[in-house]
Amino acid sequence: MPTLTWPEALARIADRAQQVDQHALWPRDNMEDLLACGALGWAIPKAFGGSELPSDELQQRYGQLAGACLTTALVLTQRDSAISFFAASANTPLVTEILPRMARGALFATIGIAQLTTSRQHVAPPVTAAPAENGFYISGSVPWVTGARHAQRICVGAVLPDGQQLLVALRTSSPGAAALARMQLPALSGSFTGEFRLEKVMVAREDVLQGPTVNALAARSANRGFALPTCVLPLGLAGAALADATTLLETQGDAARGAIGSLQRQHAEITTAVFEAGLNPDQFVMSEVSPRLRAQANVLAMRCALAALELAKGRGFLTDSPAQRRVREAMFFFVWSSPRTVIEQTLSLLVG
Repeated sequence: MPTLTWPEALARIADRAQQVDQHALWPRDNMEDLLACGALGWAIPKAFGGSELPSDELQQRYGQLAGACLTTALVLTQRDSAISFFAASANTPLVTEILPRMARGALFATIGIAQLTTSRQHVAPPVTAAPAENGFYISGSVPWVTGARHAQRICVGAVLPDGQQLLVALRTSSPGAAALARMQLPALSGSFTGEFRLEKVMVAREDVLQGPTVNALAARSANRGFALPTCVLPLGLAGAALADATTLLETQGDAARGAIGSLQRQHAEITTAVFEAGLNPDQFVMSEVSPRLRAQANVLAMRCALAALELAKGRGFLTDSPAQRRVREAMFFFVWSSPRTVIEQTLSLLVG
């Protein structure tokens, strides 16, 4: 039974955002608040102890969390992304072991599949799998894992010699598995995002989620809402920056009010378009709609953050100001899971 309401948890998390950012803290207290308000069960099916929140409501709350503390939002959405693969797996004994524990906050899992999507696709597969008698040996480097040092399981993708893919629920305590030092980032360092190394790590067959198969990532095709956070999180940050800007308008003239009003209208229009596309997941994921909306959301997040910084003036440039934090956080969206189509759309918007 939740001991906090969602608005109460959100307010507590927002109060800690500057501290999490300035001291690069793992958001442990925030995760406890998410557990207390039931958020750790939102993405988990009811059959496995979760509350299975409707997709549109879940995405709205992701956006609200991004506006409160983007570090915490990244940790939660990466965790929930792993959950989507667990829930889609036909390995019922494994799923039955993992998901109820995640719903109770007794296990933290995250995801490492960038090597199969947007990272290092121009080189040989960075994570490979070799068949063994009772499973597979996994070797290589997962370039981008959020919260690996705090996880007991990581959903990892690997490629077999014949080109087929494998998805496993890797135990981080396995011999040969190691989280490297977190990356030095201008923002979100508290997410402890970094590289994860695998040196002939033995993964038993009972820990395999998908595969071997041609496309292990297709497992989530029945629930494409997983792609929406790439739009929802920047829109959440943009909304929070606009709220900050609005409070600073009292001493400003009509020109400033008109500019913020224009950004508010853009925010409303893009948000509506994103959620309308989310009701038709195949349209969002499989066409040019997704890259365009993602680029629009990313650029809008930066514009709103810069507008709030401008209105805050010199005070906004101090390290304890949310204004400069939001500008640094907005930079993240320009590099987060950006395939070529998103990059092209973003550059087109940046040059007008």
